[in-house]
Amino acid sequence: MSIDDLRARQRQALTKAEHRQLWLALSEEMSMQQDSFHKLHALHSKYCHGTVATLPDGWTEIIGHFLAELDDIGDLVDAVSVRFERCPDGARPFVFPEMQNWNPRQLSDLRVAQRVLLLTSRETCERCGKGNAVPVSVGDGSFFLCQEHQESVQAKLEALTEAMDERARFREQVTDILPPTTALLLPLTNYNTQIMRKALLDIKAIVDAQGVVGHVIATRIVESDGQLFMIVRCGPQVDPATQFEIADIVKHAEWESDQAHLKSGKEGVDDDA
Repeated sequence: MSIDDLRARQRQALTKAEHRQLWLALSEEMSMQQDSFHKLHALHSKYCHGTVATLPDGWTEIIGHFLAELDDIGDLVDAVSVRFERCPDGARPFVFPEMQNWNPRQLSDLRVAQRVLLLTSRETCERCGKGNAVPVSVGDGSFFLCQEHQESVQAKLEALTEAMDERARFREQVTDILPPTTALLLPLTNYNTQIMRKALLDIKAIVDAQGVVGHVIATRIVESDGQLFMIVRCGPQVDPATQFEIADIVKHAEWESDQAHLKSGKEGVDDDA
């Protein structure tokens, strides 16, 4: 496999992971608010199964309409169990009746109500509940969003693409001090990314100034428990003073990472307090 193919595959894998994280974050942001669930439960306690809370908040009103439809079909509290699921094609209510307690009209009305909910959910923004929603893909997942929130998600996707492009540009900038098989630098926390980049650029400047390109290689750049660790190998062509200067850059970068990690933990404790 060529280096270009390796980089393309790694970029694809990283992009997929980034999109998955974005999908999870957006799903959390759009999840049903407790007040919305409590309102539905208060109005339709007979059929408001706990799975309602797994649906997006923008669908609260249409779920309420569906639950009201169940009330209109008849008093089925002893004959029905309702479970809701947000599926790729919309909101699906799974209703399990005890057939002996249902008549053909009730079964027909139920199927119509289920179909109406599914179709309506596809046109209802999951974030705000407005109509005219369309599906917007985020990685392997998707959301039904109005124009305003389509644009918001699209901006986030474009930002991820630009961040990946910028990462690739930086990789090319420091290519002389990375192993040839290195594709794209793996994502780090924000503070470690800045520290790592400054360290590599400082090392590259020394390598270029001393004319030792190809004899100084950063063989290991990893993050473990929020801390940055780097290993930079120098060949015999690199004089001891230059080796010491490079080692000092690495040591300082790891110290900065340690301090930033401690600070981030302290800020988290302060925020909790």
